[in-house]
Amino acid sequence: MLVQRMLHHGGGPIINPDKRGTALTEEEASVVKWLAKVRGPESADEPMLFFPRPRGASTRVVVTEFELPRVLIAAHDVAGDAKGNIWYTSHMTNHIGRLDSHTGIVTEYEIPPTADAMPGTHRVQVDKKGIVWLSENWAHNLTSLDPETGKFTQVHLERSDVPLNSPGLGNMEVAPDGFVWSNMNGSAGGVKKIDAKTGKVVAQFPFDGASYDSLVSADGNFWAGGSPGGPAGNYAEILDIRTGEMLQLNTGLRPSAPKRGGFDPYGNAWFGGTNGTLVELDAKARQLREYWPPTPFAPYTDFYDAMPDKNGEVWAGEMHGRDVVRFDPHTERWRVYEMPEPYAHDRRTWVDNSTSPVSVWFVDNSGGYMVRIQPLE
Repeated sequence: MLVQRMLHHGGGPIINPDKRGTALTEEEASVVKWLAKVRGPESADEPMLFFPRPRGASTRVVVTEFELPRVLIAAHDVAGDAKGNIWYTSHMTNHIGRLDSHTGIVTEYEIPPTADAMPGTHRVQVDKKGIVWLSENWAHNLTSLDPETGKFTQVHLERSDVPLNSPGLGNMEVAPDGFVWSNMNGSAGGVKKIDAKTGKVVAQFPFDGASYDSLVSADGNFWAGGSPGGPAGNYAEILDIRTGEMLQLNTGLRPSAPKRGGFDPYGNAWFGGTNGTLVELDAKARQLREYWPPTPFAPYTDFYDAMPDKNGEVWAGEMHGRDVVRFDPHTERWRVYEMPEPYAHDRRTWVDNSTSPVSVWFVDNSGGYMVRIQPLE
């Protein structure tokens, strides 16, 4: 049952049956036998090995954990506003929160329910006016909150191809002009430009495969996305919004499976690679590059997200390791910061570029706390 649940449903709810069916294939059954062998009653653990303590530049950092009011919320994304507040989403509840980074005080907001839909939010982004934008993944709502009034506005996106309680709007991006861009979780038709007031699709750009993330450059001229679900799990795309030209690239035979990320100051898109690499989409060179981190857990871990800062350095937390990496593409220098917890379960990184050095935030998806990383150099 455990293997069936993980392989056929992933991190989503089990309300809607898997289209592939629930019976285990012969290959999946072999996984059950292997797990029973290595972790069953007759299995024996190998001798425990201890990694060396961090030294040098890896110790020049202050890591602060902020405990959140709720533990079992599956906290997902973070984003900061101009007042020093850090907003976070809950993937499985109707509560979102705002952490005052100056005081550590958390204020919660309850999102109005949608009939017949599970609660839960995915993406969070704060625009220049201070409006907080949210994606309600299971309810298929594009939702905004005015912090001054506490009022929510929910715009339902009609999805004839996806039922409620299946992923309908996860990763999206509010562009500088106020339009929303999303692949809408891999629906047919490619990337879509959406009117945030009506939820209507006003433009769409087809491409081969499906994008996991939706990124828009700071100047609003480019969209980019990674395609872990593409033909070989190794694709990424970049779209010139002005001309409609789409460039799709891949990393060859070894699937990098790029997921989420952001644009650096030079117009390059970065993604966290499911194969444990940081993936760079260099639009000018028309090339995808992979960078392997020098962490104790590599190559047995992976990245969900990779976020560049104002200096072009890239930050990412290990999904199955306890490190957060900092990578300078110009010098190819890595700094590895060890977190207090066993895992740095970082699904979205937000960089506060107003500080010097920059400050980095993420919310741990497995626990009820938010993490701030303050490098000293």
